[in-house]
Amino acid sequence: MKLRGKVSIAIIVPLALLLAIAIRADLLDTRSRLIKDGADRMRRSARNVATVIDGQCRRMAQVADTASISVADVKDWTRDELFGLAHGIVAQDPILFGFGIAWEASPGPERKGVFFGYAERSLGGIEEVDLTARYDIASLPRYVQLKESAERFWDQIEIDRSGVPTRMIAYLAPVMSGGRFIGGVFVDVEVDAFERMIEQRELDCEDWAIVDLDGRVVASSPGAGPEFEEGSVGDFVVRARQVDGPDRAVRFEDLIARAAVGESFVEEIATSADADGVRMVAFSPIEEPGWVLVSGRSQLAMTAYADRLVLARAGVVIGIALTAIGIVLFGTWWVVLRPVRRIAGVVSRAAEGDRSARVGLGGKDELAMLGGALDEAFPRLDELARTQASLDSARVVQESLLPAEPLNDAGVSIAGRVIPSDQTGGDYFDYGRLADDRIAVGLGDATGHGMPSALFVATARAYVRASIMTESDLAAAIELANDRLCLESSAGLFMVLFAAILDRAGGSLEVASAGHPGFLLRSDQDRFEEIKAGGIPLGIQPSSYRSTTLSVGTGDVLLVASDGAWECRNPAGEMLGLERLLEAAVAGRARSAETQVAELFDFVHRFADGQPLDDDCTILVVRID
Repeated sequence: MKLRGKVSIAIIVPLALLLAIAIRADLLDTRSRLIKDGADRMRRSARNVATVIDGQCRRMAQVADTASISVADVKDWTRDELFGLAHGIVAQDPILFGFGIAWEASPGPERKGVFFGYAERSLGGIEEVDLTARYDIASLPRYVQLKESAERFWDQIEIDRSGVPTRMIAYLAPVMSGGRFIGGVFVDVEVDAFERMIEQRELDCEDWAIVDLDGRVVASSPGAGPEFEEGSVGDFVVRARQVDGPDRAVRFEDLIARAAVGESFVEEIATSADADGVRMVAFSPIEEPGWVLVSGRSQLAMTAYADRLVLARAGVVIGIALTAIGIVLFGTWWVVLRPVRRIAGVVSRAAEGDRSARVGLGGKDELAMLGGALDEAFPRLDELARTQASLDSARVVQESLLPAEPLNDAGVSIAGRVIPSDQTGGDYFDYGRLADDRIAVGLGDATGHGMPSALFVATARAYVRASIMTESDLAAAIELANDRLCLESSAGLFMVLFAAILDRAGGSLEVASAGHPGFLLRSDQDRFEEIKAGGIPLGIQPSSYRSTTLSVGTGDVLLVASDGAWECRNPAGEMLGLERLLEAAVAGRARSAETQVAELFDFVHRFADGQPLDDDCTILVVRID
């Protein structure tokens, strides 16, 4: 063999072996990274989509819960009023398909017994359907469950729409008054709405399903597998592959239970039904209804182009090895170092306060994308700073609308405080003297919190205050404020309100409510009694209201608090509850109104034990001395 052959063999064979080993290692590493990166994307995608679905579910729950609280105070609803309430709620919330109310507060609307009405969205608008004669309400399983448990819950139902069975997701909430069940409300949406929501957000998977904790399939993609097509997962066993030991049998319901506690994760599993072999399956909780979003993709699909990628990379490596070092260095400098230095210079100038410089790289490569992202980021940083300044100003303005200091006068002391859960909140309280020396007080709680709710509350406060100052009758004043607010209210925004006028000289307290409770502690009693006055929230639709006049005397205490005060939770997830809040208020009855408010907020914070408030928290105390 000639020297040329020996040299060729001596170089080519070791180089070929080394290249084969490198390509094999590169292939394994590439597949591993593709699976890892793909799993990370699946987890993030599933978590993001689950968060969107959870947000919509929380919106549905908030509408039903607020409606159940609001209607509980009114015992003499008419059929038209109940339909009007259902119609108004569906009209103002585009996510809802329908809103229903079952009312059995004796003797029922217009003294005709139990009422069961439903408002649903249709092609012609919103249709009101009286289901009283169609169903034996008392025997409906879901109504029986709602009545016996007095607890809210989610369920799946199927309705007939023009002869076509339609699957729906429903949220049901009881209407309670004085601890007694007087009816129920529910909101529902089509299952197809969740499917469209997932399609619009391009969930990173081949197939998906939404499963509840009992293994029932709420919704699924076509071809999700036989385990999901029958509507219930059942006794489905998977095999979780272990890296450092033998495979361990795992039940699918165990993975669902693990995700339900709030954990998003991806599991590498294999089943006998898997034609594509091992799959990566993402689990992400949908916390409000207690569901889990499950999405899967086969590892075969995730690594389908790994071979082509590695071979292409090997060709590039060989080409680079045969290319002159000078060209490589020049190319490295031109393609990488020059743009990086330019980016570093712009970042350095921005750090010194000059955000007018721009990277200005052309092309569509990663460095050009990075430069473009920086060019877009610097103006946004200034915009965010201006937005933050605006929020701070809005918070200052909102705080300036609240009474500056407690009212301490002969025969009465009044104090209140608001702690928003966001920079700006959806709660407010107010008090002040009228022209005839009576004292007006009020507390409002709008849906949600943040800037939209803050603006809505500011408008509502102005209307309520102006109406009370111009109208001699409290109920008429609230009705006037509601009429004005309905003309300007944005969709989905409304506010519950408790208002009262204290006549200390006459020893009377006139109260009215738009869906918000108030509590009175008599000097000779040891527990608060709920004030029986009510009406629908402000901003939904024009409505009439009524007021009630109570006699009051020395030592009586009026307490009004938004639901954020008693719905706070401690780190264990336990809710404070209204009863415990009222018990704490009774213990401080002998102190001034300002001291009582401070002690009640201390009590709420001690219970929360560092847990952030989920909603705005407002407490108002009126003590008659």
